[in-house]
Amino acid sequence: MDTKLRQSLERIFFPRSIAVVGVSSRMDNPGTMLLRALTGMGFSGGLYPINPRYDEILDLRCFPDIASLPERPDLVILSIPPTSVPQLIREAAREGVGGCIINSAGFSETGRDEGLRLEGEILRAIEGSDLRIVGPNCMGIYSSRGRIALFAGMFPTEGHISMISQSGSMSSITYMTGIERGLYYDKIVSSGNELDLNCADYLEYLAEDPYTGMILAYLEEVRDARRFLDTTRSLMGVKPVIVLKAGLTSSGRKAAASHTSALGGNAEIFEGAARQAGIIPARDVAEMMDFATALYHLPPCGGSGVAVISSPGGLAVNAADAVEWYGLDLATPSEKTRLELADLLPSEGTSFSNPIDLGFGAVPPGNYGRVLELLDSDPHVDIMLAVGSAPASRGDDIGLLRAITDEVLEVKDAIGKPLVMVLFPSSFTAPQAARLHAAGVPAYLTPTAACKALREYCRFYRTSRDE
Repeated sequence: MDTKLRQSLERIFFPRSIAVVGVSSRMDNPGTMLLRALTGMGFSGGLYPINPRYDEILDLRCFPDIASLPERPDLVILSIPPTSVPQLIREAAREGVGGCIINSAGFSETGRDEGLRLEGEILRAIEGSDLRIVGPNCMGIYSSRGRIALFAGMFPTEGHISMISQSGSMSSITYMTGIERGLYYDKIVSSGNELDLNCADYLEYLAEDPYTGMILAYLEEVRDARRFLDTTRSLMGVKPVIVLKAGLTSSGRKAAASHTSALGGNAEIFEGAARQAGIIPARDVAEMMDFATALYHLPPCGGSGVAVISSPGGLAVNAADAVEWYGLDLATPSEKTRLELADLLPSEGTSFSNPIDLGFGAVPPGNYGRVLELLDSDPHVDIMLAVGSAPASRGDDIGLLRAITDEVLEVKDAIGKPLVMVLFPSSFTAPQAARLHAAGVPAYLTPTAACKALREYCRFYRTSRDE
């Protein structure tokens, strides 16, 4: 990666000081909300609100302009009308600012000549300077270690996911749903129209970043596509790159053009190019998070032999179908494992081949955990896919969802093989799914979702072994 570009991005992700232009005394003012987000993250550097009409905002001294600040800020955030942006960019470039986030909308995404003209002015304003632009029409940056937030309520984490998103809302949605799944971020960039810095620039930076172990991306247009794909190819088997590419249909292309001024593409062409370049393509945000959950939480994959463990028979059969549909293999448990299962479980209403049907044998406390431990020690089993319910209740514990989750969590640390839980799509399961995710056990609502995620997980590690 170009050294100068890396240094510019370092100043943006880890600024020593930040100025926010466009604040006011209204707490719902976009600039003020960003200022609140920064204080909430615990940003400890110089923090400077700018608005000539105020002396103080949020107990911070307010300044009339960039030139009046006590130090040259590394980062300036603009939350002002679009017509005022070019002049502020000229001032930031003149004062030696490192990076500028343009939150404002009203540029080329509008499709109007005025928006294109303003973008042209911005580009001319940064000519010959070191100033780099994030946006416009974006939410900006989340940097856990840099203590920068996209919106109020975010907090620093010790995660290793980083994300590039051409949609501000998608960056916030994936942050929130990620937290629910025990997925934690190091960096997020909401890149908007990508007038200056683009997704290939961010990807190159994250590819070399030692704190980034996985990269997610929501893209409406892949700008500088050759460099982007060359970088993903270099990450094959090293860091998973999961991309949700929007604008792949005629309707999607129209929506993308009015959202970030992007030109879409063709679904089949994109998926073919993505696979060749080592990208894991996702069709929607749920798939993106499903794939990320498996790759974030599970240990390295040793093979694709799946043991299905279930008390409900119908879900066991459904899971066996899903294993085959998504190119995985049904493992054949060893004779030793089958004999040990026969000693533990009743002989009626059960099966000790694969799927391993526990029947009512899952009801006695402790049995579910012991079955998982037996399969963990079987050399023929690579992955365990366990259905986390039983045809019984205990008090208010419908389907023994809580009891089985308790047993899984009790034995989790003693299990070395990848373990994935399948619940079912109901509000009853949500609390247990949250507990499992928080403990690092991926929990899916259908066998199909689980096996689709396991396919991508196995593919990534197969590439890693082949390298």
